[in-house]
Amino acid sequence: MSNNRTWLAFANRKRCRHADAILSLGFISWRMGRARFSIGDVVYLFMSDERCIRFKMVVTAENCKREDQEFWVETPPNDITYKLELLEEYEGTMLSEQELSKHGFNGGRSLEVPCCNNKELMSYIKTIF
Repeated sequence: MSNNRTWLAFANRKRCRHADAILSLGFISWRMGRARFSIGDVVYLFMSDERCIRFKMVVTAENCKREDQEFWVETPPNDITYKLELLEEYEGTMLSEQELSKHGFNGGRSLEVPCCNNKELMSYIKTIF
């Protein structure tokens, strides 16, 4: 398990109601492509509408059919996905965009591709979760 990485990914509310899917299904489907997740990796989701990290997920499968179509705002892609299952939900204020920026969070375009290289930021997030 020590070889697994920790990621920060951006959940865009304009495209999909990720929070509703997670709370209803216990998981979300995440497009394989620019994200290079491995089974067992932890993924923290930064929610676009709430401007904070709210969910801690774990990658449990890859090369899956999309199973969260009903939660999409736009037409859901018919693509191959990872399955990210809910580990924990955070409801405090210590993972807000403002707090995260004090620990190396850049926001903006840096959110377009899931990242795992910001050690200071990941360390901070882990202390809160």
